[in-house]
Amino acid sequence: MKYAAKKIVTMVITLILVTFFVFLAFNFISGDAAVSMLGTNASPERLAALRHELGLDEPVLLRYVKWFAGFLRGDFGISYSYRIGVAGMIGEKIPVTLTMALYAFVIMIVISIPLGIFAAMHQEGWIDRGVSVINQVIMAIPPFFSGILITLLFGRIFRLFTPGGYVSYRTDFAGFLGYMFFPALAIALPKAAMAVRLLRGTLIREYNMDYVRTAFSRGNSTKDVLYHHMLKNALLPAVTFFGMALADMIAGSIIVEQVFSIPGLGRILLTSISNRDYPVVMAVIVIISLLVLISNTLVDIIYSLIDPRINLNE
Repeated sequence: MKYAAKKIVTMVITLILVTFFVFLAFNFISGDAAVSMLGTNASPERLAALRHELGLDEPVLLRYVKWFAGFLRGDFGISYSYRIGVAGMIGEKIPVTLTMALYAFVIMIVISIPLGIFAAMHQEGWIDRGVSVINQVIMAIPPFFSGILITLLFGRIFRLFTPGGYVSYRTDFAGFLGYMFFPALAIALPKAAMAVRLLRGTLIREYNMDYVRTAFSRGNSTKDVLYHHMLKNALLPAVTFFGMALADMIAGSIIVEQVFSIPGLGRILLTSISNRDYPVVMAVIVIISLLVLISNTLVDIIYSLIDPRINLNE
């Protein structure tokens, strides 16, 4: 429990630092928000009234405290472009991006663990060499280009989905999951290839350990030794990688959303950057940072539960 509490406290401190520096940076680069909202032809009186309404005439530190307190309540401020609450704008986008990242994570697990085990059990064979070559190719392809290839192959040639034919989770959840499979696959493939390579190497290393030879000497079959002895130890390093991969998938979803025309956090982020709608940009960046921090913290805690030695070393 001490280890988990320590990780949670670290996450909270990191979140505070991230929000502070993000708020500070955008307050310096955004210029006068009142001018951005009313235009350069607005009268001084209107500009002054809007600055007062938005609290821009207050010290920066006080504004940060109020903004962070609002963030904890789910109030992210007012959009410069649309003059509506930022929370309402991005509220329905978060499930889209988060679902795609989690979907990709599940696909990565489903692909990487069986393939990693299979390659390790056939090391130096033609199957292992073939998997290694395919892994190298897939790892070299960034997710956005994988998305383009998947769109061309499965969308245009095989017509398994309609490119750009996004289905909202509010209207048809099954259709939503069906459409999201291919974007999630584009995100998952490079990470799955890395996980296969990691798991293969770890299993081969475990295979040469003394406890494995002892298990074989007791008459255990290869299957029993693999699943009852080797796999648990081999998966320990993979857990950390899976956690890092999930964090990368959350951030990487932003780019892939553009390839598949998905209205998630990525689209609203890029649109807001183009419009210099900084309250929206700040909120999206902080939310993505929060999701990444939560995923990393959960992985650390789960890893400590799997391997109690972590708690002893802290």
